[in-house]
Amino acid sequence: MLLSLFIILPLIVGVFMLLMKDQKPQRWLGAFVGGALVALYFFITCKGGTNELVYHAPWFNFNSVKTYFALNAQGLGGLMLLLSNFTYLALFVYLSTSKQNYSNTFYGLLLITLAGLNGVFLAEDLILFYFFWEVVLIPVYFLIGLFGKGKDKLRANMTFFLYTILGSMFMLGGIVYIGFYLKPTSFLLADVQQVTSAVYSTNTTLALLFLIAFVIKIPIFPFHTWQPTIYKTSPTPLTVVLSALMAKMGLFAVVNWYLGMFPTVSGLFKYIMYIAIFGLVYASLIALSSKNVKKIIAYSSIAHLALIFVSLFSELANGITGAYFQMFSHGLVVLGLWICVDIMERKYHLTDIKSIGGLAKVDPTLSILFMIFGLANIALPLTSSFIGEFMMLSALFTFNPVLCVVACLGVILSAVYTLRLSSEILFGEVKNIKEKDSKKGGFGPIAVLSVIAILIIILGIYPAPIFNLLAH
Repeated sequence: MLLSLFIILPLIVGVFMLLMKDQKPQRWLGAFVGGALVALYFFITCKGGTNELVYHAPWFNFNSVKTYFALNAQGLGGLMLLLSNFTYLALFVYLSTSKQNYSNTFYGLLLITLAGLNGVFLAEDLILFYFFWEVVLIPVYFLIGLFGKGKDKLRANMTFFLYTILGSMFMLGGIVYIGFYLKPTSFLLADVQQVTSAVYSTNTTLALLFLIAFVIKIPIFPFHTWQPTIYKTSPTPLTVVLSALMAKMGLFAVVNWYLGMFPTVSGLFKYIMYIAIFGLVYASLIALSSKNVKKIIAYSSIAHLALIFVSLFSELANGITGAYFQMFSHGLVVLGLWICVDIMERKYHLTDIKSIGGLAKVDPTLSILFMIFGLANIALPLTSSFIGEFMMLSALFTFNPVLCVVACLGVILSAVYTLRLSSEILFGEVKNIKEKDSKKGGFGPIAVLSVIAILIIILGIYPAPIFNLLAH
């Protein structure tokens, strides 16, 4: 029953904040929700046993197939649950300490998004999973439409909505087929697996319906075109959620549902690995040629997620474990990067790599933190990204050396565009920066970034806690 609090608490507080939209912004409520849910996660995890990590209750029947309100916080789902709630805790503490002028409507929609995200990571019933998958889309659509920036926000929002709705319709068609024709005992994952993995020939198209929905959300080339524009036009707090968490929805769905439901058919689609690895290099080259900071980070994220996706399909234990670890690590790294970018936008009007320069001479603390996240983005040893990336590349080398070589090319390009970004902004002569601006903002945002940076370094040196959570 405690697991339902991960959905109920942010939903109730989010709706409450929507109702008080014209009052003074209550950012601290979001920080309270994030902190309470992180504490609850460690309470149920440290308490031990499966009773606290699994919850089942009857829901309704779909064409005589039973549907359950079934939640499970074991394994990867539990790790993603921790990531989502820690991200919200850090994000709302940052928003509170930097005193940003978003309305209660904005914060309420963000919290409703958290309720949907937690539901996706916890759901063990296919109908429930689809329900939360769609719930996430609704507040995000309004967040972009109401609070987005730039003249392209409406077009970007419509593109994002159409892409995700298209994927959802494919998945819904697959769910209806399972319910009416395959007729499992229930929509619980274990029961669905029994009917979807039984007959190879009838499930090929069905598997493709689910896979398209998931790769759009990640996104994987060529379904990636909605992402960079959305990242550029969205308010930065929403970009954090999109990059650190919503992309993980697709990867989590591939692991928990696609590979679980279609273990034999998945082998037929392994050629998709070549498309994804091409997308990795393509995204890296776009990031290398781009000057807009948000666009560089967006395409960098596409490249890193493509490597995780390919590693999952290697079906090797170290590759899969490395992919799980990297999903968590990538969330921390982009959280730090986007908060740094937000600070630079507000204090120094950062837009592209040529808009400012010499930041290290004026604001050394922020520059050091930004450099740490940049080095983690290229998987430097002693950062958390190195652990996951090393495991994934070693698995790819065993599985297919050609894929590994191409992936390594993406790693090299990652180092080039990340160091280019850092050197242009941080070093050289001071340009378009006033020293008095460095004193704005206070200690709070730096404290949040410092905690994230310390976590990245600790997990790079001692990754055992994450592996222990995965094995829980």
